[in-house]
Amino acid sequence: MTDQRSFARTVITLSLAVIACCALTYTIMLLAGSPAVQPQRVLDQDALARAVLNNVESDDAFAKPPTIDDVSCPASIPVEAGREFECKVVGVGDGNSSGRAWVKVKIKDNQGDLSLG
Repeated sequence: MTDQRSFARTVITLSLAVIACCALTYTIMLLAGSPAVQPQRVLDQDALARAVLNNVESDDAFAKPPTIDDVSCPASIPVEAGREFECKVVGVGDGNSSGRAWVKVKIKDNQGDLSLG
């Protein structure tokens, strides 16, 4: 009977030691800023829409200048250098043109600098 209690105490002690080591490791990773723990950075949608709008503001395809509400870009775009995507600007066209424009956007670096074209 005494051996069973001793064995149970040993198992419980080892289990607590393993749990403490895991908790300590997780805390260190969290404080060190491990990439696996940090949230993914995404582009600011309003700033992206303004940049796209500034790129097409002088386009002749529009009867009147489009507004920020006319810009449509993919949501939650991760900030990764080299990533490319397109945004669409839909405004009021005149009789000869559609009033639509596509803007190709490329993320130049991990800071979120953009190349529009």
